[in-house]
Formats: sequence, C-alpha cells, structure tokens
Amino acid sequence: MWRVLAYAVVAALVVGVPGCTTVVSGSAGAAGSRIDGLVADVLADECLLTATELGELVDLPVEPPAQGTVDRGDGSRSAACVVTAGAEPVALVNVYAVRSGSPSDYVRAAGVGGRRELPDVGAGAAVIGTAAGPTLQLAGERYLVTVLVSGSVPSDEEWRAAAEAALSRIPG
Repeated sequence: MWRVLAYAVVAALVVGVPGCTTVVSGSAGAAGSRIDGLVADVLADECLLTATELGELVDLPVEPPAQGTVDRGDGSRSAACVVTAGAEPVALVNVYAVRSGSPSDYVRAAGVGGRRELPDVGAGAAVIGTAAGPTLQLAGERYLVTVLVSGSVPSDEEWRAAAEAALSRIPG
C-alpha cells in the first residue's frame, strides 16, 4: 500500500509540460507499473471526470483533464490523467485492475494511517491523507480508481459527487 502512496506523492509533485509527457523522479519499485496488488494502465483514457467536476474538488478553475505519460528518471513509464490549473498539476486520476480479490477487497484492506471510509459509495471508498494531498480510493465492480488532489481538501459531498461521476464512466 505504501507503494501506491509513494506513486501518488511522486506523481502529484510533477512540474512539467501539461498534457502529454511529464518527467518525475522515482524508482520502478516505488512508482512503476508493478504496484503491489495492482495492475496500472488498464484503460487508454483514465480521465473519468470533467474539468468542472475536478475544479469542484480542487476549488480552482482547471484546464480540461488530459491523459498523459509519466516518465520517471529511472526509465519506467506509466499513464495517468493529469489535471492542471495553469501550468501546475493539481490532481491525478488513475485506474487500476486488482491482481487478486476485488477492488472493494483492496480498498478495505488498505490499513493506512489517516484513512477514513466514505460509506455508501460504489463497491467501497476511502479517503487517504498523503503528503501530496488527500486521495480517494474508489472501488468499482471491475476497477479501482484513485483521485489525488493537491492543495485542497474536498468535502465528503464533493468526494461523493466525483465518485459517482467516475463510476458512471468506467467502461464495462
């Protein structure tokens, strides 16, 4: 689980060209496509939320979210939906498959400090406090969605609205 948080923290601190490719430091063990228990890059487009919905989470007007590639200094690469306000990244959306069990099992098993349940959302949801900002872990029937927000603390109502919107757009 700490590897998931390390990935989120590294990705949230990205500064670079908005849109296509962003370079971040890190190592494949901490931030690569082999995150413990998860399979990254399972959807070609992880932008499950609109600019308006993401703007509500970060309390800022944001650029339209764009699927991009995150290149790390160690040569590893993965995809993410990057959300910027101006040139600064303010949110990151990722969609994962779970290696074993179900997405809801994964959310329930994530025993990290600063974690709190968000009841009655999808197949399970929790908000986790990280150094980069709060992260929503959202379990759908088939996929796990994470939404990291930097520089803002969304209310439970804002998290719920974003979760419902994301779940309605997950394919299959």
